[in-house]
Amino acid sequence: MKTRSISAIAIVLISVIPAILGGWFFAATIAAVFVLAFRELRQLLDENDSFSHWYGIGIIVIAAASAMIWPGGKALPLVLVLLMLTPLVEVILPANGPVNKSDWTIRFGAAAYLALPAYAAVSLRETIGMADAKWLQDLVDAMPGDRHTSEGLGWFFFVLFITWMSDTFAYLVGKSIGKTKLIPRVSPNKTVEGAAGGLVAAGVTAALVVALFGLPMNLLVAALLGVLLGALGMLGDLFESQLKRRAGVKDSGDAIPGHGGFLDRIDALIWVLLATFALVPFLT
Repeated sequence: MKTRSISAIAIVLISVIPAILGGWFFAATIAAVFVLAFRELRQLLDENDSFSHWYGIGIIVIAAASAMIWPGGKALPLVLVLLMLTPLVEVILPANGPVNKSDWTIRFGAAAYLALPAYAAVSLRETIGMADAKWLQDLVDAMPGDRHTSEGLGWFFFVLFITWMSDTFAYLVGKSIGKTKLIPRVSPNKTVEGAAGGLVAAGVTAALVVALFGLPMNLLVAALLGVLLGALGMLGDLFESQLKRRAGVKDSGDAIPGHGGFLDRIDALIWVLLATFALVPFLT
């Protein structure tokens, strides 16, 4: 329990401090975490091809860096083109030998699954705009540089807190009153009651973050979006559970004592990041 608690504190610090600092330090942190998660994902998929391994890592790093250099979604086409080139380059390079459609799908999917949310994370954090909360603006102003991205910090915390609170309350409610299994063949411990508790927590958290961080969104819209994001986070969790079940393992890795691997920690965050990045421009 002590080891798990220490690891939990480390996870919070690694998530929050780089986000507050922003800039290249945050982009580098995101790239590192998602690269490590990518390596774990490839192990779950039983992928050992050297080219797709390094090509995928390269795309994740480029995704995080390009979102920093060209904020606001401008570099998204570049990331998509690099992803689409994955099977083409494999065919051209003779050293790789024949590649079947199944290999293409797995290698393209694994790279896209982590490169796109890495891009979304940095893009959200680097959103230009002043949040309507003086304390948050003062915090960003105290950091090195003058990037006017307090709104971006608010949106990243919006994603982070919704994911954390949804997961926490789903666990607590499920453990205390959970009786009805959600999808036992995928994740035997998850319950309908726990999922409902997680969704309520996600909606409440979304509204609170918007209010406290001064984000430009109607509170009712924020609450409804929070419920949607909470549901997507649960799907991300279930998706990874299915991959682990097929691979016959409990965790994606053992890099974080008491918490499994990096992919275990961001499985829900992946889907929440993508949905927030896609939907927020239309809802603010």
